[in-house]
Formats: sequence, C-alpha cells, structure tokens
Amino acid sequence: MVNILKKAASGLLEKMLSSATVIAVRVWPEADMHEVDLYLPDVDMDSWDSIKRLKCKVDELEYRDYTPVLWNSEMSICTMFIDSGHAGAGSRWVRALKTGDQILFGAAHAAALPSTKGPVLCLADASALGHFLALKQLTDRSEHPMDVAVLVHGDYEIPEIFKAENPEFCFIKSSGRAEDIDMMEQWCHNKALTEYNSIYIAGNVSMTKALKSKLKSNPKVHARIKGYGFWA
Repeated sequence: MVNILKKAASGLLEKMLSSATVIAVRVWPEADMHEVDLYLPDVDMDSWDSIKRLKCKVDELEYRDYTPVLWNSEMSICTMFIDSGHAGAGSRWVRALKTGDQILFGAAHAAALPSTKGPVLCLADASALGHFLALKQLTDRSEHPMDVAVLVHGDYEIPEIFKAENPEFCFIKSSGRAEDIDMMEQWCHNKALTEYNSIYIAGNVSMTKALKSKLKSNPKVHARIKGYGFWA
C-alpha cells in the first residue's frame, strides 16, 4: 500500500515538473565532478535573484536538488556542477547522463543572497561547488568579495581553467572524515574573521552543522552564518 501511494504521489508530482534537454556533459579528469549543460526554454533566468535549486528526478520515486550556474538567459542554457563522489541515486544518475537526454525538474528551495554589503566567507565540500558558483554569479565582487574553501577528496584534480577563472576558490584535500572539520577550521583561522559580514556553509549535513557550531562559538566571528545541508 505504501509503495502504491508513493507511486501515485510521484505521478502527480511529475505532472507539475518541467522538462530540460541535456546538451553537453563534461567530466573533470581524475575527479568526480560532472558539468551538465541544460537547455531550459521555459525558465526566466533574468528573474533569478537568489541561489536557485532544481529538483531533478534521478530515479523512480527519487529526486535530488542541484544548483544551476553559469546561466545564459538569452540562450536559455545553464550548467549544473554535480559531484558523484558519494554513493546514491543522484551519483548513479549523473554518471549515466548523455547529450540528448531529457530530465524532469521542478523548483526547490532557494537560498537568499547576503543582506548587507561586505566580504563573504564560504565553506563547502564538492557537492556544494555549484552553490557558491551561483552566489558568485549573482553578486558583485566590489560589494561582496568572496573567499571560498572547498573540501575535496585527496585524488581530486582541479582543472587549470577553473582555477584561473575562479581564483577566490581554494581547494582543500581531505585526509579523512575525522580530520576534515579541523582542516576547514584551521583554514578559517588563517583568515581575518572579524572582517566578514556573511558566512555561508554548504555540503554534507554533519560537516555543515559542525563548522557552523564552531564558528558561532568563535568570538572573532560577528557575521550572520547560514548553513545548508545537502547530503548525509
């Protein structure tokens, strides 16, 4: 009975979803990052004033939220950066995507932009790379200079073109889950924490909660802290 109800609910949800076409898929060499270019002819990208997330159908009764970035409203094209480094339906789905595929998506919860001008500190794992690329696209560097730390596994290779185009992104190689929080915290301690007006943390739920707690207890931090847990 439960499965029948779930399928019925999924069927109703699908009727409310829109369709997008995959026009290109690029995978970073020696990494688990997939850049998926989508054609979304029915989406008004010019109206985006927050960090959007698309709820994509990745399997039967399975949906995952991904952030569109690098959008071109005239061409109705955007890119999703999707990390497949952890097990799950979303990782299996993105590994199988190819040019010409149709995906079903709807609107998911959006994240607000900084409410005041000033430097922004961003902490993430690979699953939240798109989140902060979108934040970068939606804000003016002269008003919101960004420092971004992204935790990736030790074998991750970052394309040189990405590093050149995004110098505010610093990639920290993971040495194991137990040490990851300490490494991110140490990176923060090397920054002038009193200068940041906003702090964003996104990615793994446990990591997000731990870093938010540590920063809130730091007397040097006066910024508003926003946390977004994407996966457990």
